[in-house]
Amino acid sequence: MNISYYGLTCFRIQNNGASVLIDPYEDTVGLKLPRMQNDLTLYTKTPDKAKSDQSFAITVPGEYEVKDIFIYAMPVAASGGNAEGLIYLIETEGIYLVHLGALKKTKFNEQQLERLKNLDMLMLPVGGGDCLSADQASELIAQLEPRLVIPMNYQLPGLKQKLEPLDKFKKAIGGNFETMDKLKISRKDLPEEDANYVIIEPSAS
Repeated sequence: MNISYYGLTCFRIQNNGASVLIDPYEDTVGLKLPRMQNDLTLYTKTPDKAKSDQSFAITVPGEYEVKDIFIYAMPVAASGGNAEGLIYLIETEGIYLVHLGALKKTKFNEQQLERLKNLDMLMLPVGGGDCLSADQASELIAQLEPRLVIPMNYQLPGLKQKLEPLDKFKKAIGGNFETMDKLKISRKDLPEEDANYVIIEPSAS
């Protein structure tokens, strides 16, 4: 499995047969997505308009499958009870990955925790703003106990939205971080004990 990061909450996940794009954005945010074709596009919040170059878009809760990638879209609610958006549980090549989208809350109910337990990889926002802050992200990592953590939604050069820098999350965690251009991983590469932290250098220009 290969994972690329494009800033904000946007990732591309590829296995041998399929490609999934999560949370593509418009150029107005200050970043620019490269042109690409994907089998599936996942949105954690309903977009103003779906990307026209994608074959199939998911914007509502449910269970989906495309070319050996299994996806469970789960709604989360804000403190007032209104829908906040979707989080995605993705299983492919024996790896169980969770993408938390633009999440604001740090607590889940029992049913959600049951779904989220035993996850291998966790993509979570760390830069504050309308999402989790560095300290909130740290608390959630301790609760969910993933084997590998990929931070997202932090300040980047050119980004018009004001977010906290990645260094604030690093200080809150105090763990060892590995930086790479793209994450290429199989199940045998996952850490057995303490969580590892991977920073994927954004590919957006």
